[in-house]
Amino acid sequence: MTLVEDARQAWRWWSVRMAALAGVVAGALVAQPQILTGLVAYVPERWRPLASALAGLAVFAAPTALRLIQQGSKPDGNAA
Repeated sequence: MTLVEDARQAWRWWSVRMAALAGVVAGALVAQPQILTGLVAYVPERWRPLASALAGLAVFAAPTALRLIQQGSKPDGNAA
């Protein structure tokens, strides 16, 4: 396994920021599980399977899509 060339700049990547946000949300839900049960109560019973699939897709697709887009330039001035 080798790191990407600009690994020192990883904190600037939107995908890393999105992963950090997901970690904070997951930590909050583990610490306070009633938050999740309260949110689920707002979703009608018949929509819950679709809502869960969309939530899973969003958690995967958002950081993946953000990592694929151009995110500025490298420190040497060349496009990333």
